Amino acid sequence: MTIDRVPRRGPTRVLRPAVYVVALIAVQGLISRLADAAAIAAPDLFLLTGAGLAWRLRPAWALLAAYMIGLLQDVLGGGVLGLHAAGVAGGALLVLAVRRYFSNSGSVQGVLTVLAAVLGEWLAFLALTYWLRSDLVTVPLLVRTVPVVFVGTLILAGVWERVITWGLGPRSSPEDLS
Repeated sequence: MTIDRVPRRGPTRVLRPAVYVVALIAVQGLISRLADAAAIAAPDLFLLTGAGLAWRLRPAWALLAAYMIGLLQDVLGGGVLGLHAAGVAGGALLVLAVRRYFSNSGSVQGVLTVLAAVLGEWLAFLALTYWLRSDLVTVPLLVRTVPVVFVGTLILAGVWERVITWGLGPRSSPEDLS
């Protein structure tokens, strides 16, 4: 759906989401390159996309779509396959809880969405680290990375929400998703 709630027809229905995915990959790659040069953690646009999908789709479809976005991030990044998929899905899961209690409440909802998404992602990372008995996530990594990712993602959230709205359509009202 477009902003005026008229369903998209024809090639726009497929083309905008495809262009959005290409833009997501390009912009995340650029931001990651710049963050690497500055020796800081990059904001996570894939996570913002998963959070945006949680505001636009029914819960089961939102989790599946968020998992697939995270899997795309894993395939492109060449890391542990499924790690970011679980993280983005975990972030979307907590955003669904925020969606239940804060329906389009402006800046408070925006901050809570990013906070829930980052928290859900890192809780999923911690659960996988514990389950796999590995050292993927350590306390120094958490202290050094999570605050920087949260602040960077929060700074980009407003602008990226407009890009998500253009590519994937506006947020659905609670009545549309029940």
